[in-house]
Amino acid sequence: MRPWLPICASMAIVAAGCAGSSNDNQPRTIDVFGPYIGVEADAFIASMAEFELDTGIRVNYTGSTNFVDDLAKRVQSVVDEPDIALVPQPAVIDELIAADAIKVLSDSTLDSIRENFDLEDIDITHDAHALPYRSTIKSVVWYRPEVFAEHQLTIPETFDQLVELVEEIDTATDLAPWCFSTFSGSATGWPATDWVEDIVLRRAGVDAYDEWVTGERPFTDPEIKKAFQEFEELVLLRGRSAGGLRSILNVEVARTSDPLFSDSAGCVMYKQATFAESWFPVGTTIGPDDDVNFFILPATEAGQVDPLVIGGEGAVQFDDRDDVNKLMTYLATPEGASKWAGGGGFVSARENLDHDSYYRGASRRFADLLVDSPTSRFDASDVMPAHVGSGLLWTQITAWIAGTITLDEFLTSIDEALELEIEP
Repeated sequence: MRPWLPICASMAIVAAGCAGSSNDNQPRTIDVFGPYIGVEADAFIASMAEFELDTGIRVNYTGSTNFVDDLAKRVQSVVDEPDIALVPQPAVIDELIAADAIKVLSDSTLDSIRENFDLEDIDITHDAHALPYRSTIKSVVWYRPEVFAEHQLTIPETFDQLVELVEEIDTATDLAPWCFSTFSGSATGWPATDWVEDIVLRRAGVDAYDEWVTGERPFTDPEIKKAFQEFEELVLLRGRSAGGLRSILNVEVARTSDPLFSDSAGCVMYKQATFAESWFPVGTTIGPDDDVNFFILPATEAGQVDPLVIGGEGAVQFDDRDDVNKLMTYLATPEGASKWAGGGGFVSARENLDHDSYYRGASRRFADLLVDSPTSRFDASDVMPAHVGSGLLWTQITAWIAGTITLDEFLTSIDEALELEIEP
């Protein structure tokens, strides 16, 4: 895997915008840094075209697969700070605020947020330092309808039925129940934490989840530990994931779903967020009678609305010159992502949108879920102190999966690190 994949582009002059050139000779240029690469980066860049045309301001975007580490390096260097960053972790935004590294939002940006979002539902604005850009649903299970039909499998309505389905696939077919891997450069491990978060939210409940996120309930708490054990039984046991442990540890997350789409399917299900659509083969159609479909990881009781673990990127600014404020204001509007939303793979919490005309395909269904779900919680690890939730936790869960430490050693190490965070 490429440890850092720079993607630099300007809709006005694609070639001249790449790293190594100086903005000194490019007046009215804004440098945006984010986690989007490949198809996602192209979609973000396309969404900036209208802004560039209307203002004459060039938007240079750089994406990184090691976003958290690379952002920290750029901020520490000062001279290499981006003008705007799209940050997936609220805890990282908290640290940037505490370090006085980012600017407060301009009045025009705040007005744009008020016009386009329900402020009661926004947790990532952080005292007017960040605006919500893209939202993601982490609790998605992708599957191929034809594979389900061939093996006479049924979509589970409860979590226990999901467990039974995994056992059925494992014993009655020659397929692995899951496509699953964790390799993602310095962020290796995050797909595993996403899995456990969904289990905690379902098995332990909303209150326990909230207590876990805030540190009131430790990782070694019996309910939290049970979630890790169930994840192990459901996904990590021999035969449960395509390619076994070697693939779990070494396959790049963007390639995790490859066995799902192979001519002879190698797995039956693939749990990954809404953004996984951008990793699917070109031309993949999504729907009950199409190449692939999805269901939400089910609740524990039949008839309950399936709870959602969600994520998303918040836009923050390191410079408050007028051009940067203009782009931030634009990012809060529907136009700031219309090209991406129209092409698929983008969902947001923006209000006052006609989902049928703004979104394409599966994104319409995801947008409806975001609006309608009565129970949703932000990704726990992204909210925890950044050096733990977006660092040590990923490292230690990977070590546990690899078998180099025990579950108790893993959980205790995270609790000890979090305790250091709250000591006076």
